[in-house]
Amino acid sequence: MTNIIKTTRTMLAAAILFPFSLPAENDVFELQPYVVTGDLLQSPADRLPASVTILGADIPDASGSVHFENLIGRMPNLNWAGGTARPRFFQIRGIGENSQFGNELPASSVGFMIDGIDFTGIGSVAGLFDVSQVELLRGPQAAAFGANALAGMVLIETTAPNRTFQGKAEISVGDHDFYSIGAAVGGPMGDNGKSPLAYRISVHTGGDNGFRRNAFLDQDDTNAREEKSVRLKLNYSPTDRFELDLNLLYFDFQSGYDAWALDNDSFNTSTDEPGVDDQQSLGAGIRATWHLTDSLDISYRGSLTDSDMVYSYDWDWSNPAELEALYGPEVYWGIDITERTREVTSHDIRLSSPHGVDGLGIDWAAGIYSRSFDEDQDYWGVFSDYTTDTISAYAQARFELNESLSMTIAGRVEDFEIKYKDNYGTELGTKESPWGGKLAVEYRLSPDQQVYASIDRGYKSGGVNLDNDIPAEERVYGNEKLINYEAGWRAFFMDKSLRLQATVFYMDRQDIQVDSSIQLGDGNTFALYKDNAASGTNYGMELEADWRASNNLRLFASLGLLKTRFDKYSYIDPADGATLVNLDGKEQAYAPNFNYAIGAEYRWENGFFLNATLEGKDDYLFDVLNNQSLAAYNLLQLRVGYDWQDWRFTIWVNNALDERYDVRGFFFANEPPWYDVQKKWVSEGAPRMLGVSVRRKF
Repeated sequence: MTNIIKTTRTMLAAAILFPFSLPAENDVFELQPYVVTGDLLQSPADRLPASVTILGADIPDASGSVHFENLIGRMPNLNWAGGTARPRFFQIRGIGENSQFGNELPASSVGFMIDGIDFTGIGSVAGLFDVSQVELLRGPQAAAFGANALAGMVLIETTAPNRTFQGKAEISVGDHDFYSIGAAVGGPMGDNGKSPLAYRISVHTGGDNGFRRNAFLDQDDTNAREEKSVRLKLNYSPTDRFELDLNLLYFDFQSGYDAWALDNDSFNTSTDEPGVDDQQSLGAGIRATWHLTDSLDISYRGSLTDSDMVYSYDWDWSNPAELEALYGPEVYWGIDITERTREVTSHDIRLSSPHGVDGLGIDWAAGIYSRSFDEDQDYWGVFSDYTTDTISAYAQARFELNESLSMTIAGRVEDFEIKYKDNYGTELGTKESPWGGKLAVEYRLSPDQQVYASIDRGYKSGGVNLDNDIPAEERVYGNEKLINYEAGWRAFFMDKSLRLQATVFYMDRQDIQVDSSIQLGDGNTFALYKDNAASGTNYGMELEADWRASNNLRLFASLGLLKTRFDKYSYIDPADGATLVNLDGKEQAYAPNFNYAIGAEYRWENGFFLNATLEGKDDYLFDVLNNQSLAAYNLLQLRVGYDWQDWRFTIWVNNALDERYDVRGFFFANEPPWYDVQKKWVSEGAPRMLGVSVRRKF
């Protein structure tokens, strides 16, 4: 309650200050319009019948953000689970994954795409250098994206090729050995901008020491991050009727992972075998569009990702000498290592009329989509191969019923097959044909105000359990389903210098994929597995405001409110086969009741500027059974800088108040020799970081 009061006071204070910054009566400072790339109809943001947050290139540029991690706090009802070098597991409105440890299958409720290339479940490579737009679509996106978008989608678009030569170079340094160096250049391949071929290439490298000190190894880089990325984009437009885009991406993120300690001070570790969190990914995407007529397009979209990943950690969080000194000789130690390779290919053929059919008032798109997913895993001598093959048909249409009223209908039906096999001779699989869709009504109160109401049905594919101790009849589980009821309002005021939007939602979850257990033969041994064993509800609100009050001042605020519960959820206690654990009515994990951001940027006429952002979230459960939570926190980010011609000089500080906050928690016994006392363990986020940046555009 205290945190809610503090947050409310802060936001009210900002609201009170608004009137003192009003522009002159005749001044117009219009906000940038956005097109939602994640919508099948490529709708303007103010016409989309769904909850969406869009951050343009000016947001990470002004805030000094270098990774998607730095923008999460700006987005209502988006949360993430730590336990990796960069955020990889996301929750939207309380729905999403929190890990993929060894012997766990890849499963995603939140999709993640970079330049139209699928990085779902492995989006930790999402740096922000030369990014033009970040989108968060909340709620089921089944019609556009299918099974991986039960809770929503994150989409990142980098800067597109331009017919004029332009580029930029940037360097940042800071404490904790932080550095960031990037360069991007692009333009036409020819003279005077008349060439049909244009390019954009960007290169970036960066890293830090990971904010940890390993006393046993006498090192401060056992948790360090080293990140490299290269992007190439080509656009070929020989005529007004044909356009071809090619994207090539390469990421090499090599990070240590040493973020846990037996005394719960995760900034000071003593492991003898620090882990790693490495990912190398190569991605390619192609999009070809033929404008057959003024009202009919045909397009092809294809993508490929090939990733190699290693994730490991010192599971005793210590070293043999320390363990024996503290607990005696009967101790165990070791390192847990999981190696994975993943290949994902997709093909999409689409017919569309994005500008409407003359005289009919209909915008529409329809297509056929296929996706092939293959992940090989090596974990403790178990070599497994997990594949899914998906084919689906989808369509979306928006009908303009009159000047003010329109209706959107969308749907997708999928046919997917899962196959699993390992070196123990296990072969499992399942086939399903789920479906999802949207029905929405939009009403324009005025040219600058819109309200909408929608019903969306989403789904998440089923899977198989990998533990060979689980009986065959329990090895396969089915898909999860969700119905989302939503209503929203969007409006522009003051000559489109002020943008406001509000959304309320109610989500009915069925056949939730939850962790369950089964008793094995000796009466005291249990195997954990996933099952469709629960139903639940998630409901809440998203509020956002963005105001370019004058040529000098910009103010923004966002607030996500969320309540969750399990309606029916019970299972056998793994520690006691005679006890049925009942969690009916309990809150769901990784679902903070609120998160917020509020900030301002002021620019003086002489080129100086100041940017301040305060963001935070409520406490939230990470262990429902044991009622264990991570604490609420608030983080302050500050920027002061100077613009001179094509140059920008910035001094920045992240987490300016140096608040200590937890990003991942566990509750289990990890102290030898008996491992019989459960305890809360936490790992903390980045401390205060101070740095400087220099950038030049040309």
